[in-house]
Amino acid sequence: MKDKIKVAAIQCRIGDLSSAQRTAVKAAENGCELILFPEYFSYSHLVPEILDETLRFLKDVSSEYSIAVSGNAIVEKSGYRNRSYIFDKGELVGWQDKVHPTRVERQLGVMCGEKLEIFEVRGVRVSILVCADILYPELCRVAALKGAEIVLNPVVSFKRSELPGTEYRYCLYFTRSFDNAYAIVKAGGFGRTFTGSEAVGRSLIATFDGILAKSREEEREEAVMAEIDLKRIREYKEINYSLTDRNVKAYRDLLNTDFDC
Repeated sequence: MKDKIKVAAIQCRIGDLSSAQRTAVKAAENGCELILFPEYFSYSHLVPEILDETLRFLKDVSSEYSIAVSGNAIVEKSGYRNRSYIFDKGELVGWQDKVHPTRVERQLGVMCGEKLEIFEVRGVRVSILVCADILYPELCRVAALKGAEIVLNPVVSFKRSELPGTEYRYCLYFTRSFDNAYAIVKAGGFGRTFTGSEAVGRSLIATFDGILAKSREEEREEAVMAEIDLKRIREYKEINYSLTDRNVKAYRDLLNTDFDC
């Protein structure tokens, strides 16, 4: 069982695979074993053909540098899915569909994922919360209850956001890590999304000890890298009693909702 793993959040220009390639190479050359690309990193336009190009890119990078990589693409199968894939040494490990597509995504026909998966990647239990999924504390807790040690969070961070507390946005990732006893790797891209919105990176790596690393600039290529202490994560899981001592009867109200994806 691994005690440590070096990871990277790839901050690249949206729709520019050469930018993604350059940044990934830097991470691989610096010893990163697991790297995450931003949400919709290969999409400057929403066209189905980009799926095959994206999957080839992920597989090739993973194979050439013998690393694990994760990136997402739109899959058209019984409706659109925002699907994040994991490859290790060029082999497909699995995928995760976004559980909570945004309103804009749902208007475009993107359907909800129905289950949160856990993947074994190089002896590490990995889960993927795609973009807005990180905003749902109950889903973040599901990842913890399933034993996630590292959560990958590919995002689109809009340059102009309606969300409050802009000076404290990094606190969300510390809090999720503190509550759930896992590390979080957040990767965001910069440039224009396929909807025309301006996006910035804000990539980071967080644990319950704080923000281990974050991007120096919001609109610049960068491999945000950090070494994750897996032994410390496992030790914290043992003492974080909120993961085991739960009065589940009090949570029934969570299932009372009119929201239907």
